[in-house]
Amino acid sequence: MNKLSKGGSLAVVLLVYIAAFAACFLCFAPVQNWTGSFILTFLLLDILATLIVWAFGLVFSNASMYDPYWSVAPPIIAVFFAAYASGFSAAAWLFIAVFAVWGTRLTANWITDWRGLSQQDWRYTMLHDKNPKIYFLTNLFGINLVPTFFVFAAMVPAFVGMNVKGNISAVSIIGAVVCVGAALLQLISDGQMRRFRHSAAKGQNMQGGLWKYSRHPNYFGEISFWWGIYIIQLGMAPQYWFTIAGPVLMTLLFVIISVPMMKNKLLASKQGYAQYIKSTSMLIPLPKRK
Repeated sequence: MNKLSKGGSLAVVLLVYIAAFAACFLCFAPVQNWTGSFILTFLLLDILATLIVWAFGLVFSNASMYDPYWSVAPPIIAVFFAAYASGFSAAAWLFIAVFAVWGTRLTANWITDWRGLSQQDWRYTMLHDKNPKIYFLTNLFGINLVPTFFVFAAMVPAFVGMNVKGNISAVSIIGAVVCVGAALLQLISDGQMRRFRHSAAKGQNMQGGLWKYSRHPNYFGEISFWWGIYIIQLGMAPQYWFTIAGPVLMTLLFVIISVPMMKNKLLASKQGYAQYIKSTSMLIPLPKRK
């Protein structure tokens, strides 16, 4: 199965995701009747969809089956939450619009770089090789369920903003600009890295464009997007300021897990990366340090 072409692999992933979200649609009414809470219902269905994707990842021996879930699920969840919980108010449409921009860009980037079911993210392979005895649990929780929980937590401000049906304020517009700007930052930085990889010799380290000022401008864009979601909600319902926990958790996910993993890999494989670390900001694009 893993010898499928890229087109065949994408077709398989599409069918898996259709099955996962169809199962959620069919289970919505009974789960909602049981919980009595829209947010809890969507969390449980989010977990259900993740488990279905994870199971098919086992079938195809490829944990990267989950990779597009990060960008595909939030826009779909936002649309269905608006439909079931709050109605399509102006606030809901604003959230849906920024999720659509961000999700379409990130999913397109994944499709461009993914070679098919023959390719698995290097981090998953590393985790397997490091401790194969517990990889089943690492795959289930570390690769699939934990990211789902983090993304859901970061979406809570959107749920609150849509549910209160507040007015779109200037602060909300600023938040939307941050979201779109973050997606644009990711688009530019990912494009620069892709062009570099196609032309650079093995072992060379990218230090041009946005990567001259930040070691991870794409991660900074991702973190900024979720802070933008929070800012949108803050402009609609400032009394729910404590939903800041969502973007804080997302920031910690990148700072504590994603950045260190990339650092260890690149220190071992890229020339001059240790000096690059000393002279270049980790996330926020800043002038070079002397």
